[in-house]
Amino acid sequence: MNMNELATAARYNIPIIEVVINNHVLGMVRQWQTLFYQERYSATVLNDGVDFVKVAEALGAAGICVRSLEELTPALEKAIAMGRPVLIDCQIDQDDKVFPMVPAGAPIEEVFDQDDDLRK
Repeated sequence: MNMNELATAARYNIPIIEVVINNHVLGMVRQWQTLFYQERYSATVLNDGVDFVKVAEALGAAGICVRSLEELTPALEKAIAMGRPVLIDCQIDQDDKVFPMVPAGAPIEEVFDQDDDLRK
């Protein structure tokens, strides 16, 4: 969803860091299906070969792939030191959760985090 913005940042050499939390599925939809629809998955697994590092490079930005939590801090330090647009592609498991979140159709007051979810 942010590739055009990355291209603009590269065009004007704006030193932003874009982090893609890449679980190779439609993450929020799959998370809803896990938490609210008893793991009835439908049309969420992408199984594609998109290489966001190469896409970033094709747009004129730098790209870094992170495959473990231990690689994240060095990748961020490298991206900051570059002083140019950088995309960090963080590869995570397809069932890792991202919090906080709001249930579909609920007001923002119903936001919850992982600790709230574990108590349910």
